[in-house]
Amino acid sequence: MRRIRSNLNGTGFAIVILAGVNLFVLLCICVLLTSYRAPRFGVNIRPAASHFSIERFDRSSSHIITITPGETPRYYVEDKEIPDGLEGVKRLLDGWKNTPVRADMITVILACDEAVSIGTVQTLTDLIMQHGFTCAFYGRPATDE
Repeated sequence: MRRIRSNLNGTGFAIVILAGVNLFVLLCICVLLTSYRAPRFGVNIRPAASHFSIERFDRSSSHIITITPGETPRYYVEDKEIPDGLEGVKRLLDGWKNTPVRADMITVILACDEAVSIGTVQTLTDLIMQHGFTCAFYGRPATDE
């Protein structure tokens, strides 16, 4: 039986430290990759029970519009409130249509509270689609409760 011996000098403490640093860097990268979240402004989005479509969107040609509930719903684009309600949204969509990017390449993602009336959501969806944009809805997958 042959005896195996190591040619390495020392205890390998530097290798353990290097492995720890590499794990820390990997953890930081994982946190940075998953840190992008859509702004919700305290909106509670009710998850649907079935038929999920998980897709990737080009962030340079997509916009997020958030609708908050109330007698007069408020609209937000990314992190700013749109003044004048639905009329302000129309002006905003007209501005997006005049960009050099083709209208069918722009995706408008709607995030709305479950308390927002379906009529408000449908009106905004129709307005977005009349401008030739792709309309999508932001939501969380249903949890097993």
